[in-house]
Amino acid sequence: MRNCPQCGKARKGEEFKCPTCDVFYSKLDELLYEEQQKNEQNTLKGRLKIIFAADNRKQAAVAELTHIWKTTPLKTKITLWTIFAFVFALVVSVL
Repeated sequence: MRNCPQCGKARKGEEFKCPTCDVFYSKLDELLYEEQQKNEQNTLKGRLKIIFAADNRKQAAVAELTHIWKTTPLKTKITLWTIFAFVFALVVSVL
């Protein structure tokens, strides 16, 4: 679709929404936009955007870390704890 269905403004480039009235150009554009947002949210950049956009950044960071820890597989958690214990034992033995 080349023009906005609501205001009729011409489309510029590959935008999904009309910049003036915030309406999607077509249903396909709406689906592509939602998929792009979901993919971006699963990246580090997307997670950092969520934290920096929050009013309470400390609470948002704790919530993100909690979410990451809950979704981490058990084998990965065991491996991380083993590495941490090994490094801790090395540091303590040197001191």
